Amino acid sequence: MAESESNPRLLVASVAGYVVAALFNSLLVILKETHEGVEGWLVNTFGHHWIGHGILVVLTFIIATGISYGAYKGETEEKLYGKLLAAILGATIVSVAIIALFFLAE
Repeated sequence: MAESESNPRLLVASVAGYVVAALFNSLLVILKETHEGVEGWLVNTFGHHWIGHGILVVLTFIIATGISYGAYKGETEEKLYGKLLAAILGATIVSVAIIALFFLAE
């Protein structure tokens, strides 16, 4: 049996990491668009703002997954997979809406 089947800790932590990273990604897009200094720092630090953006999002995912992995106590629920799917879909929809609404307002 795979570890995710016997212990959903990594699965739950990964979904939590995705949720945090997706929301961070949308907020970073807005921050770069509204503060030239942030985009300039990313260019100076990483060579291109999108490279820096990607690195920061991946680091956010790794850190949030690690924190969530340590915080998850191993409780199991019958509807765990449905809740995880809802979290993924919800975070994706909210992230897209944040970016879309920002650019519509511009």
